[in-house]
Amino acid sequence: MKRIYKTTLFSLSLLTASQLVLADMNAKQAENFYKRTCATCHGKSAEKSALGQSRIINTLNSEEIYTALSDRKSGKIQGAGNMVKSRLSEKDIKMLSEFVPILKK
Repeated sequence: MKRIYKTTLFSLSLLTASQLVLADMNAKQAENFYKRTCATCHGKSAEKSALGQSRIINTLNSEEIYTALSDRKSGKIQGAGNMVKSRLSEKDIKMLSEFVPILKK
């Protein structure tokens, strides 16, 4: 019984370590993508109103960001950033909607 318990704990600790590494890699990927695609207009910490027209996006939650990016991509919301947003994939939108809220911390 002790051997099974130790093996299970070891496996869980490896899984947790792997998840942390994956999360760190995903966060780094999201950060790099944000810097290349969004920071010029929205600011390094998403603290700016892009071209004086958008809300400050680091005040939005993930759902609001996801909806805003999707609506801009589809053309439902018009604005200067639509060309950039039209090139975002579903994966990009999800990644940004999860990443941007952590910038306000």
